[in-house]
Amino acid sequence: MPLSIQLREHIESFLANHDLGSLYREYRWGRDTWESGFPDMRQLEVDLTRHAKQGYVTKNDIMKVAEWGGLRNKKGVQCPELVEISLYGGDDPAEFFMSRPSAPLRPLGEAIKGMGPTYLSKILMFSRPQLYGAIDTRLVRVFGRGDTSVESFRWLLLGVKNYGSGWCIPEYQTSWPDEYDTWIGILHHIASLCSSKGHKCPHPDEYIAADLREEGVWIAADVETALFSYASVCLRK
Repeated sequence: MPLSIQLREHIESFLANHDLGSLYREYRWGRDTWESGFPDMRQLEVDLTRHAKQGYVTKNDIMKVAEWGGLRNKKGVQCPELVEISLYGGDDPAEFFMSRPSAPLRPLGEAIKGMGPTYLSKILMFSRPQLYGAIDTRLVRVFGRGDTSVESFRWLLLGVKNYGSGWCIPEYQTSWPDEYDTWIGILHHIASLCSSKGHKCPHPDEYIAADLREEGVWIAADVETALFSYASVCLRK
C-alpha cells in the first residue's frame, strides 16, 4: 500500500502541527475516556481478539460493537451465531493483510447483514488492532470527501453522503473498499513516523496491565483513536 509522496508530505505537515499524544488523551466516546482507561473499547478488544484468534467472532461480539458505536438500526443486523474471520494464523498474515488489508471485508459483509463500512471496519479493529483501525463518517468528513462544510484534508478519495437521516459511507462508491487500504496505510505510516521520532503513545495504564499494548508503541488502532479525536474537534467548530 504505497502512499504517494504528496500524501506523505501532507501527513508529516499534520504531525508537525498537531500533538498526536494529546489528541489520543482527548478522545471521548460514551464511557470511553483516557482518564477512565477506555473501559468499553478495552473490553471489546479483549473479547473480539480472543475469539478472532480462534477464527471467528460471535453474534454477541457483533451486537456489542453495534451498541458501542450507536448503530441506528441495530434490529436490522442479521448474522449467524458464529461468523468466520481469518485474521490470524498462516505463514505471515501480517504481510498478507498489509498488502491487501481490505480483503476480509467482503466475506464479513456477506455474513453480516445490516452493517456497512463503518461497523465492519470496527469489527476488524477490535479483532486485530495492531493491523486495523476503523473508518467512520467523522473521519471521512474531515480526511476524505463529501462534507463541504468542513475543510477536508482530502487524504482519501472516499466520500460520505447525508440522505437526511445522518451521514453514511456508501458501499457503492468505486473508492470502496480500496480506499480503506489507503486508510490502513496512513495509520501504519503515522505509527512508523511516531516511532522513528521517538514519540510515545500515552496508553492508559489499564491497557498495559491487560497486555493489550507494548508501552509507548503506537499501533494502527491508537492512531485512529487520535485522528478520530481530531475529527471530532473539527466537526464541533
